[in-house]
Amino acid sequence: MNTVRASPHSPRAAAIGALLLYVVAYGACLALLARAPGFHAGESIGVLLIFGIAFTAVAWVATRGIDPAPVVVRRPGPESAAILAYLAAFAVLFLGFGLTLLREWLPDGRIERSGILLAKLAAMVVVPAWIFLRLGVRPRDLVPAGSVTLGGRREWRALAILCGLMLLLQLTVGRGPREMAKLQGEWGWSAWQLALVAPLAMAWMTLEAGLAEEFLFRVLLQTRLEAWLRNRTAAILAMAVVFGLAHAPGYVLRGGHVAEGMAIAPDPLTAAAYAVVVVSPIGFLFGVLWARTRSFGLVVLLHGFTDLVPNLASFARTWFGPG
Repeated sequence: MNTVRASPHSPRAAAIGALLLYVVAYGACLALLARAPGFHAGESIGVLLIFGIAFTAVAWVATRGIDPAPVVVRRPGPESAAILAYLAAFAVLFLGFGLTLLREWLPDGRIERSGILLAKLAAMVVVPAWIFLRLGVRPRDLVPAGSVTLGGRREWRALAILCGLMLLLQLTVGRGPREMAKLQGEWGWSAWQLALVAPLAMAWMTLEAGLAEEFLFRVLLQTRLEAWLRNRTAAILAMAVVFGLAHAPGYVLRGGHVAEGMAIAPDPLTAAAYAVVVVSPIGFLFGVLWARTRSFGLVVLLHGFTDLVPNLASFARTWFGPG
């Protein structure tokens, strides 16, 4: 049995080694992408600087003074192997093929969106939780006691700071404001009408993105990796890479490249490189928050808020549009 506790310092040599491995992998992926037509390295490096470094540093400072609850991992090796094997199958079968089939089978609009939400909750929460319970993990060891809600002033402070930074970034450079302006132009909606829809969209994104992804990647994966590797920094870096790679099949198999601005679907190697370069730095932010707070409520709410502005117009169209 291994109790995962947050320590002020990870073993330095292992942490530096893990960081160097990530830098080499990131550099190799960036070099591969540089040969892809239409790829702009500046945007990807911007993601690393903003999310991977700046926002992660703010998260580190904002969580000072929080005493995270320990997490009990009784069999780090087998549990880590189980979640990694599940993620490999999940990335290809669900994110790659499953969501494509759901979109083809379900009618467009509310039924499709509801079906995808239920499918994500099943594939990312219910099924992996059932697998871990079958492995002998006690229910109270899946999520630390008291971590579901934000129990302290420091956690609320960290959430407020990071939500403010996310909102500022997305209103400045994100696609969300353009989509909202387009929707307002089509329907004649005012800003306050969108503001009334926002809490509903926030609740939806908190379930679809926050609850599902944070349970799978932070609670199950990162916690087991930390117990297995015995190093918090290495666990965060490894989780971030896996978090990125899990998105790669979607770029190849279900048209996820379109949302990323790619002209054509990439080959698997290019998709994996893109996922490491663009997606993995975002994992740093949530990985640091989880490691330093063990607050499931904090990472879930922040993740939901992060996806709010980019998806607000789409949510409004689905649930409040004509027809």
